[in-house]
Amino acid sequence: MYATETRSATPVTPDSVVGADININGCTNDKVDDRHDDDTSSSTDELLQSILRHESLPHYQLSPDYLHSSVLIPSSEKDQGVSERCRRRTCEWMYDICDYFHLNRDVVAIALFYVDRFFTVTSFPEEGCTNQVPVTRKQFQLVALTGLYIAIKTHGEPRNKQGKNQMQWNRAKFSIRVCASISRHQFTSNAIEKCEHLMLQTLEWRVNPIVPSGVVIDTFVNYLSPGSVDGSGKTTSVALYVYDCSKYLAELSVSVPALCMVYKPSVIAYASVMYALDIYGTTQFSRQRRSEYEAVLQKASGLHFDLEKENIKGARDILQAICPNLSELFSSPSKEPGSPNSVKMSDSIQA
Repeated sequence: MYATETRSATPVTPDSVVGADININGCTNDKVDDRHDDDTSSSTDELLQSILRHESLPHYQLSPDYLHSSVLIPSSEKDQGVSERCRRRTCEWMYDICDYFHLNRDVVAIALFYVDRFFTVTSFPEEGCTNQVPVTRKQFQLVALTGLYIAIKTHGEPRNKQGKNQMQWNRAKFSIRVCASISRHQFTSNAIEKCEHLMLQTLEWRVNPIVPSGVVIDTFVNYLSPGSVDGSGKTTSVALYVYDCSKYLAELSVSVPALCMVYKPSVIAYASVMYALDIYGTTQFSRQRRSEYEAVLQKASGLHFDLEKENIKGARDILQAICPNLSELFSSPSKEPGSPNSVKMSDSIQA
């Protein structure tokens, strides 16, 4: 499909670009600056409000309809249509890739945003169009592989076990040739490059989406830092615990279309934090302090989460359904969970 697309002079993303605010041919993506002073609550409030505005822009809206377009494929080829299971296995495979290359795992959410947004736009190519273009499994695999390639080039800073940035990652480790090889050479480097060009044009170079596991979780947990709630240092342990739990839940949500393609990133992140606080209990973090924390978030967001109350409950219920054993995984703030539902790379690329 994509190998026959006509190429234009617009360049693909250069390997030197890492999370930059790209401006190509006058098209600038909308990036939220996640640098802020942790000691200044007004700065954090501004960041949160910026996140809420950013995620509501029309350029970042998704539709899960393309995952059900197999009904439009002839009955003899039904098994070639993309499905939610195919997307889930691809998500798990992407996490394995990131772990293998010691990359920031947020790139998986970013890569799948590229994929979901691309098919949201191309499944109904014309405004008001009712004739959906079906998506085949092979098309999905190529776009997913290319989406991961773009996400790693733009957001793939390596992380050590403490979550801090390491030295500059050697980009040669994930060259376009390596990208082709992990597909078992189903796709050539040329096909991936052409698909990259098509995706960037379709996305209008907006390659910095908001994802639940990224700056949103960081911002919410920042309000649990010492002194932000009660002026003492007693919230340090709960902040660490909530960060680990909510980060894990946010990563799980990426594989569930009913979450990541229906609810806004801030809603998923907020629901993850609330679920983590429920698990943490009230022994060291009383109901009063919990109420104060929620009030701080409400005020900082301009009562946004009060308006999203039903959506937060819906997201919270799904999170509990997909991870009912959260308390076992995080019985103490120091316990670290394994990768969510990992599968072998060699298996999932064929899914």
